[in-house]
Amino acid sequence: MAIKSFHHTGISVSDLDRSIRFYCELLGMKLEWRIDHKRGEAFEKVVGLTDVDVSYAMLSGYGGRIELFQYHSPEGKLFPSDKPVSDKGITHFGFEVEDIDTLHERLAAQGVRVNAAPQTIRPGVKAAYFHDPDGITVEFVQYS
Repeated sequence: MAIKSFHHTGISVSDLDRSIRFYCELLGMKLEWRIDHKRGEAFEKVVGLTDVDVSYAMLSGYGGRIELFQYHSPEGKLFPSDKPVSDKGITHFGFEVEDIDTLHERLAAQGVRVNAAPQTIRPGVKAAYFHDPDGITVEFVQYS
């Protein structure tokens, strides 16, 4: 098989600057690069859309990468802020952490929407879900 490695997860966001601040300042990821107002036939063919005008950025950290897209055109639908994780499709992505309680308190103090305080979901495993500025569910998980 020709697959070499997992490369990134893409997220469509409503405000690229706000999402970069969230993932970099609050979660400690690093901005690798950013492109504003990308247009062009090749890009449109790749994403399967027409009249594309998009700004996007690649963030990295903790062994993974997140690519954030803000489509100026065509304008997409908002992610439903009350989308239950039981709905079909990608439900969340997670970070393994060392001090889940402190991280949870810090995010909650910054006004980040959290579901609940970290919970022990099985022996030796604590988890907590929170939401990015567009309502995407993100998980912290701690193993002891």
